[in-house]
Amino acid sequence: MKLKFFFFWLMAALLAACSAGQVTTPTLPAPTMTAPTLPQPAVDAAPQPVRPTPTIPAPTAAPTSIPLDATDWKSWSVIPALSPEMLDIYKSGQALQRDPHVVSVVGDCESSSDWFLKDFSKDERFYDLGPYASLQETIDHFKASLGYRSYAALRGATAPTVLSPLWADPQACEQNETPLACEYRVHNPSFAFIALGTNDIHKVDQFEPNMRLILEYTLQQGIVPILVTKADNLEGDDRINNTIARLAVEYHLPVWNFWAAVQPLPGHGLQGDGAHLTFTSNFFNDPENLKGAWAIRNLTALQVLEAMRTAVQEK
Repeated sequence: MKLKFFFFWLMAALLAACSAGQVTTPTLPAPTMTAPTLPQPAVDAAPQPVRPTPTIPAPTAAPTSIPLDATDWKSWSVIPALSPEMLDIYKSGQALQRDPHVVSVVGDCESSSDWFLKDFSKDERFYDLGPYASLQETIDHFKASLGYRSYAALRGATAPTVLSPLWADPQACEQNETPLACEYRVHNPSFAFIALGTNDIHKVDQFEPNMRLILEYTLQQGIVPILVTKADNLEGDDRINNTIARLAVEYHLPVWNFWAAVQPLPGHGLQGDGAHLTFTSNFFNDPENLKGAWAIRNLTALQVLEAMRTAVQEK
């Protein structure tokens, strides 16, 4: 009984930590507000005026080579290329009958929210691609999985969380199955966004070893992991994103450089707490919406999936 009480107390504490500031109708920070702990991006010598549209590469602008210098991650493209090593992983997954139309999400509240990609599993009343209409083919390709509830995307999640059976959904997951293994078994993906780190700042030393376990299990399953840099710098020294970059170089992984995508936005895309993303809807035909981090998160996620889809089809 004491163990159960402790477990439920622990889950409640972590959920509260992740949900702080994230409400159904969030308020955007004033355009001049800057998160206090976030450093100025290295590419800007002086504050720049807000642009009507963010500087986002087109899906066809993916780099032709994989970055080799992890220390230079802030200058990496938002949209990654697929390395030959990861193409081999994709092919091994197809031999295991992984579904090429499914992408899983492994992450925290910025990935478990209904705001992340789910609108694109619905009809066009819920989004407008505007000048990015070419992404509709990628939406159609992954459409069903964009609406899935991921069993490995959990509010309050850390890297250790997705490896713990204590956090698995008892209605969907098998006995002693981790959330990560459960998600991969139930949804059978070919790709997986790995978007963790914001909640790992209190035990940063545990982040890298647990991320290695996540990555190695993912690769063994024939699934291509897509690492995601986080927008915040709550730890103060970019240690989490530095680790993500090093792991990407070591394992030859694609990196969705979300940190770079939000740098042109007001407040670098962060609410006043320096953690949660500013909200705008997925109507990309309105330039004002592209000043909010959630619209940019969804747009660049679709562009990453477009780059992955075309890479495996071309080769």
